[in-house]
Amino acid sequence: MDIRFVPRDEIEKNRWDGCVHYAPNGFIYGYTWYLDNVAENWDGLVEGNYESVFPLVWNKKMLGIKQIYQPYLCQQLGVYSMNACSKPRLQAFLDAIPREYKFIGMNMNDRNNLIKNIDGLTTERRSNFLLALNRSYEEIRANYSTNLKRNIAKGKKHNLYITAGVKPEKFVDALRAYHEEHKKGLFPEEIYHTALRIIYNCLHRGLGNIMGIYLDGSDQFCAAIFQMYSGSRIINLLNVTTNEGREVGAMHFLLDEIIQQNAGRPVAYDFEGSNIESIARFYKSFGASDTPYFSIERNNLPWWLRWYKNKK
Repeated sequence: MDIRFVPRDEIEKNRWDGCVHYAPNGFIYGYTWYLDNVAENWDGLVEGNYESVFPLVWNKKMLGIKQIYQPYLCQQLGVYSMNACSKPRLQAFLDAIPREYKFIGMNMNDRNNLIKNIDGLTTERRSNFLLALNRSYEEIRANYSTNLKRNIAKGKKHNLYITAGVKPEKFVDALRAYHEEHKKGLFPEEIYHTALRIIYNCLHRGLGNIMGIYLDGSDQFCAAIFQMYSGSRIINLLNVTTNEGREVGAMHFLLDEIIQQNAGRPVAYDFEGSNIESIARFYKSFGASDTPYFSIERNNLPWWLRWYKNKK
């Protein structure tokens, strides 16, 4: 298997992006423009004539030692391939990672799940929830939970209305305000700049939109979602609900409206699921199925740095 390391400035953009586009497991996260916007540094492994690619996002920490990590707003990376993602192929890609990367901590995509059977790796199963929309809305709604239906009915009583005209800056400001109130210190400031870059790039390419929901007579949304289009998936990348929105079931109502708009199409709604039980329960209430992927870790740090990292 011909796998070679290629620095970012030597990657042939059209061939790399062509592989991600045509690969059965291709994701929007793997395009060069997407990686350029979520990562300061990344290189790649390439098989043959760009028939398989594997992005390596890296930084330098702990005395300048290089490590591979998973950037924000980029759920699944790993090997994107027009060939089968077999165990030997995954093993060959892992073996081709240069030894200068002393620590690897990243998420593979959901077609790379044979990675869990490779020796020398620590793997962790992560949940992601998909809802197939290639059915009638009535068939999809039949699998809604009773509580979800109750919240959708609540939204209807409050005359909620939906628009795709939310400005990116207003959306990201609302996201920042929510994090500052509920998740203090959890997200760095740069995530909001990254979010704006991704949103504008997707809007420019026709690969995403922001759906907002408003109370009748209000000019401020009470819930909003930025969703991306990636092959046969609609990905719920970022969402936010205000305190007022939670009281009227705004997010339930908004997601139901999006599902109605896309019912019958050969696509799946990707909730970008969570291992947090309350969030997982919310996504399951729509009848979504868990489609897991695996995070991997390989630690080749010197023993004293390994001890320090484990202590943290």
